[in-house]
Amino acid sequence: MAAMSKADLCNRINKDLAEKKLVQITCSCSIQYSGRSKSIIGSGHRLIIIKPDSTVLIHSITGFKPVNWMRAPTETIAEYNQELILHSQRTKKPYEDMEVTLGEILDYRTHSNLRDDKEQELTHTEKDLQDYLAKHPLEIHPGFRLKTTQYQSPLGYFDLYGRIGDVYVVVELKVERAGLPAALQIKRYRDWLSKHVKKAHGILIAPSITPNALILLRKEKIEYKKIKIGELNIKKRRNKTLKEWS
Repeated sequence: MAAMSKADLCNRINKDLAEKKLVQITCSCSIQYSGRSKSIIGSGHRLIIIKPDSTVLIHSITGFKPVNWMRAPTETIAEYNQELILHSQRTKKPYEDMEVTLGEILDYRTHSNLRDDKEQELTHTEKDLQDYLAKHPLEIHPGFRLKTTQYQSPLGYFDLYGRIGDVYVVVELKVERAGLPAALQIKRYRDWLSKHVKKAHGILIAPSITPNALILLRKEKIEYKKIKIGELNIKKRRNKTLKEWS
């Protein structure tokens, strides 16, 4: 970026934010946050993105999740008094406040008049898979007999609940890759069920599974069955958007 004093950059940032531009700052910075929790992150190289809707994202140079963020509606202003600070405060409950102290500025750029009117559509959901397998229980197991869907236990709802012979079975469904949280969830369901019936079994159904999750299932003798929802003959219905699910 062209040489610019931090005092001038402070004015430039406030002008660009007032004009609702997309602002990107690559810099070294430290972060103090209070709200959902309290945290302090020391200085490091990061990418700051301030969106036209006032969302603030701060990304590290690794990983896909931001190290901190502020949801819209948020008011962000730049302040300069020996140090250049971005101060973001959420304007609606719950209260959140973040101060980002900028050090070395590597790049500063903005974009205006950007448009993105399309919503991402969800073509298949866990409910679609649940409905399909409720009508085709033999695809879970040749001997599976469905008792009910959405069985309520103290730990949560079983996606599918049934029997294979004299064994009671809880089935957990995932339409994306199953990780350790999904494996732990089906284990908790199976363990709870085993306290209330003579024989209990668990089945986790997903298109793929992480290695550590599969190791846990094998250790616990819980079954993993690979089913890709896109390959099933599921009648397409009106797609919902992510916004409708939020």
